[in-house]
Amino acid sequence: AWMGTAEAGRSRDDFREGVRAEISRRYSPLAHLLVPALVGVALIAAAIASIRQLRAWELLLVPIVYVMSNAVEHRAHRKALHRRTRGLEILYDRHTPMHHRVFVAKDMAIRDRREYALVLLPWFGIVAIFALTTPITIALWFVERNLACLFVVTTMAYVLSYEWLHLAYHLPPGSFIGRMRLVRALRRHHATHHHPPLMQKWNCNVT
Repeated sequence: AWMGTAEAGRSRDDFREGVRAEISRRYSPLAHLLVPALVGVALIAAAIASIRQLRAWELLLVPIVYVMSNAVEHRAHRKALHRRTRGLEILYDRHTPMHHRVFVAKDMAIRDRREYALVLLPWFGIVAIFALTTPITIALWFVERNLACLFVVTTMAYVLSYEWLHLAYHLPPGSFIGRMRLVRALRRHHATHHHPPLMQKWNCNVT
């Protein structure tokens, strides 16, 4: 109940201003959005270019990996982002006490583009995920080259879809993207997760 009071609102606004003040003056929202996108698209393009004599059955890997990625996202979100885990404290600190305090169910929208820093993964996130999944890519390469390439295509596309969808949910509802019917529906789903009593268990998937 306290979360809905004027005192809580002022406290959250003060916290938000403090977090915004800590964002570097050299921070570029456009670069934060475009650099991971360019890296992801480049990796996807390189993987597609490496495919040779694709067979129909190999494409089955795409939905399998996408569904598995969704399951991994859900588990990682619940376990690492909402529970302090040794070695992953930085993820928890950036997410639960910061992102979820700045953005709550009834106030989800960023107030200016500098707040992309509070929504998007760190710029190197897509590189880190590519590196973490490299052992799987290598193992698949030894089984079948095309499977390794499709794995890279799918995982990188998943990361980009996560980033772009999450940002879309936090854009102002009156913006061009925010007014889209699909985004409105998905934003309501994500807003449930931003309701403090529910965030530990409900709607942990962004994608």
